[in-house]
Amino acid sequence: MSRYLQSIKRIVLNRGAYLISYFRLRKILRTVGPGSLVLDCGANVGEISALFLARGAEVIAFEPDPLAYEALLRKIGHHQHFTLHKKAVSDRSGMASFFFHKDRSEGQGGAEFTVSSTLVAEKRNVDVNHSIDVELVDLDAFVSGLDRKVDILKMDVEGAEIAILTRMLDNGSYHKVGLMLVETHETKIPGHQQEVAMLRSRIAALGIDNIRLNWI
Repeated sequence: MSRYLQSIKRIVLNRGAYLISYFRLRKILRTVGPGSLVLDCGANVGEISALFLARGAEVIAFEPDPLAYEALLRKIGHHQHFTLHKKAVSDRSGMASFFFHKDRSEGQGGAEFTVSSTLVAEKRNVDVNHSIDVELVDLDAFVSGLDRKVDILKMDVEGAEIAILTRMLDNGSYHKVGLMLVETHETKIPGHQQEVAMLRSRIAALGIDNIRLNWI
């Protein structure tokens, strides 16, 4: 398949994912308004952030991919209730390699492929030879350090979610979040199916009802 057709396919898939997200978010959006705080982890180009901003919420977003970050700034960076960090959420702070989709070419646009960028080198659709170094933010510490509760935390971080959720469960910071919407990526990362299954079992055993996995 030519790169042009690959790009068109990716654009169509991205749009489909957004429409599904919007459909599933409709009831949740009605619970959000002025005074609500939303964290958008893996904000990409800001389509989900924009939905919450339209409801009057304050949104803090994290997006480390440079192409997505610039698109996000152009889209809603001017909004008075929007704060954007060019960082990747993780279970630790520091620096790490951030890998790009295998069909994303240097200097040739490729914004449609930014949804696949990841900290996880084992992810099947990335090129381990095409990466940049990005700053990490320890999400558990970030949430714990806020002086208020987070109403909604959306997390779509291409495989890093398992380590992040494990740390938040260990330290109890999930109690500071009204609802966590987390997309898992076990079909794209070898070994993650068992880890996600264990995470689901742990969440169920603890009787946690504010964490929704695979909400998209």
